[in-house]
Amino acid sequence: MLARRPVDVRNILILVALVILLAAGSAYSVYMFMGFTFGREPGAAERVDSRQGVAGPLLDVGSFTVNLAAGDLPSARYVRTGIVLEVDSETTKRLLEERQPQVRERVIRVLRQQTMESIRGVEGMERLKEQVQAAVNETLADGTVRDVYFVDLVVQ
Repeated sequence: MLARRPVDVRNILILVALVILLAAGSAYSVYMFMGFTFGREPGAAERVDSRQGVAGPLLDVGSFTVNLAAGDLPSARYVRTGIVLEVDSETTKRLLEERQPQVRERVIRVLRQQTMESIRGVEGMERLKEQVQAAVNETLADGTVRDVYFVDLVVQ
């Protein structure tokens, strides 16, 4: 017959402490990497324009589905996105609403010039935002587009 060994309480306490420590570390990692906000509105700090202290009016330009450029070959790749523009004033917002066809045409023109490689990564998306912003600003005599938000983005 097998003899039973007495259980060492000190080993059990060390094991329990290790399990608790691992659980707390995992919870903290999930909190930090997943970006849980716990009641705060996500992205609220990023929406405030540091130049003015307040966010400007927003204009939903709509959804776009556009073929991507592929050099000399026909492209089977496309981008689908929804774009919202932050402008400097309500007057600028009304001007852009009146010029909606020109704004959409400028955005489509910029999107069609992109390739899979040009919009890859954070730097690619920042360049695309700057290009869309510059193209839309060309339609305005007064006022400016402060920022461009991609509210939906699929590249396939």
